[in-house]
Amino acid sequence: MKLKKTLLLLLIVLLTPVLISCDQLFYFGFNTTTDLPITTTLPTLVNGTITYESEDYSSYPQYVSDTYSLESIDDYNDVLFNTQDYVRHANIELIVTLYEELKIVPWSTETERREVGISTGSGFIFMEDTEYYYAITNYHVIDPEEYLVDYELKAYGDPEFSECEVVVSDADIDLAVIRFLKAERTEITIIDIYQRLYYKFTPGELVMACGNPLEVNDIVTFGEYFSIESIQNVDYDVIYHNAQIDEGSSGGALVDVDGNLLGVNTWGLQSDDIYSFAIPNFIVYMFLINYGILET
Repeated sequence: MKLKKTLLLLLIVLLTPVLISCDQLFYFGFNTTTDLPITTTLPTLVNGTITYESEDYSSYPQYVSDTYSLESIDDYNDVLFNTQDYVRHANIELIVTLYEELKIVPWSTETERREVGISTGSGFIFMEDTEYYYAITNYHVIDPEEYLVDYELKAYGDPEFSECEVVVSDADIDLAVIRFLKAERTEITIIDIYQRLYYKFTPGELVMACGNPLEVNDIVTFGEYFSIESIQNVDYDVIYHNAQIDEGSSGGALVDVDGNLLGVNTWGLQSDDIYSFAIPNFIVYMFLINYGILET
């Protein structure tokens, strides 16, 4: 009996390193177990604000989507098509027109507005109240650059552009919130910004980028998440993925397979389509809390 117990103890000791290494291996894949947390505990305010440090990301739990457990290809494809349609209905197209005010003649006090440039970008609706829809975009999309400026947008199904206004903006984070009247719109959806908040992103998981690249409206591209990276001239970590974005995509939503917000598409490299970068959802949430748009 003593010999059996000794052999069993020796076997457990020998197998322990193997079990640990397997756990580390599967940690980077799609974990379909159900014993992981389903919801996160959002951080508490300190002096009215939230802060984020790079090392915070390592403490986030892994996210589990039931979609990756689907065994039917048809069911999985249905999820993809539904998500694609859902995120398109939350997308907006922004036009920013810049003006300068010039004297009609040098000796006159009369002035006129002269257009000096137009820029376009994307955004997505994340909130509503009884009167307005609220959308997130990049600061560099709405940046007036010390000019007079007019903001206009098209939401999904709009036949023409209408006025909108900037509520808050932050050049350092490169984010802004705009709002516009709900009017008679009936085809709008709202991106869920909470479901994936303070969870790790899984390398290899499918992502979708929605926006208006090259003035083509409501385009959704597919790709995969690679990693959280540090890039030059940005003070926080960013999402690296390969869903194609282009000029006009800035401010558009990056979502997971179920349509939950992962980030805001902000940077790409003209030299290579596979390099796309997005502001992570936890930075977006920090921005919204710190500027009083959301309450914890």
